[in-house]
Amino acid sequence: MKKHIRSYEVKLVVVFLVSLAAYLAVAYFFHAPRGYYGTIESPRFADPWLARGETILNGGLLYRDVFTTTPPLTNFLFLPPVLVSQMFGHVNPWATLSFMVYFSIFNLLTAFVLLYMMDSRRVGFYTAVFFLLNPLTFGNSVLRRQDESVIVFFIAVALFFLLRRRHLASSVSIGLAMLVKLTGAVVLPIAILHSRFNWRYFVFPLLVFFLVLSPFLALAGRDAMFWDVTQTDTEHPFQFGGVSLGALWNNFHDEAHSVPLSWPSWLFVIGVGVTAVFITWKRFGVLEDITILIAVVLMLSPKLHTGYFSMLALTMVPLLQKYRLTAVYFLFGGLAIVADFYKWPIENFPVAFWLMVAVIILLTFTVARLVWPRRREIDVVTG
Repeated sequence: MKKHIRSYEVKLVVVFLVSLAAYLAVAYFFHAPRGYYGTIESPRFADPWLARGETILNGGLLYRDVFTTTPPLTNFLFLPPVLVSQMFGHVNPWATLSFMVYFSIFNLLTAFVLLYMMDSRRVGFYTAVFFLLNPLTFGNSVLRRQDESVIVFFIAVALFFLLRRRHLASSVSIGLAMLVKLTGAVVLPIAILHSRFNWRYFVFPLLVFFLVLSPFLALAGRDAMFWDVTQTDTEHPFQFGGVSLGALWNNFHDEAHSVPLSWPSWLFVIGVGVTAVFITWKRFGVLEDITILIAVVLMLSPKLHTGYFSMLALTMVPLLQKYRLTAVYFLFGGLAIVADFYKWPIENFPVAFWLMVAVIILLTFTVARLVWPRRREIDVVTG
């Protein structure tokens, strides 16, 4: 029996390795020749990971000695690929490959969490495989070479402990997730709600977060406040960016026909607030509620990077069979990745815009599927 159970782990690693090789081949033969990852001597990175990593290695301080827009834990977690890149003189393909492989390892770690999260190992295996096969998973970590796979893993760990009602471990995990990206806090309201307002969730996430952050605040001051809404390119949603409908629309319209930031910002606040009240009232389930919340946050956020959808790839995958969302799951992931490439480097913003409209429609359908079947069941039971 143990040998049979362990075979799931082995099979999962095989799926991971085959998927990683396939996406690396696409990156090498299709995107790299077009200069998407920069030149041999000058790798192109969307975030200054190398500068931040070398600042840490040289004894410098994040925020004060190098411009940093992310929580501190992220930058320390990225030291391994920085060191590998440094060993090869920060030249391609090794500089880019080190980050691609490193980010992808977190895909495998998340897949293992899903394997053990489900009620049976067999169901967990297929859930984990579906997660690995979603175009967002390796499309983001390899093709786009982005780091959201790291926060997805931390969210998965927090959900794992929450579903097992291990509230101390879950609350600490949420604090650690917030130290990777502030979006890790998305688990917190769901955890509070489904733990019946367990006191640990009011204490430990913020305690862990500020214990780690406090030295940087003390030494770097305001520069360490990466959530400052008065600044751009920081950790808050009240700015246009990425593949949000507002950002894409403004990229192919003049100022007279552009969308002012205040409109989607207010829509975001109101929409997320109404959603929070709604799921507090209905309480569909831990995975259902967090999927609904994340979907609404992403659909309404003025700042939306494609990698953020990887969080939905995580929370949706255990619900696919129950709500018959398998086709939607893979379709929205594929369209989101394609839209990201049309945004850049193709820079065909109208096509990217309409692809994202399709993604929003699919997510709206997903939310409706999670809400209405349950409501009908409640009506039948009570009426």
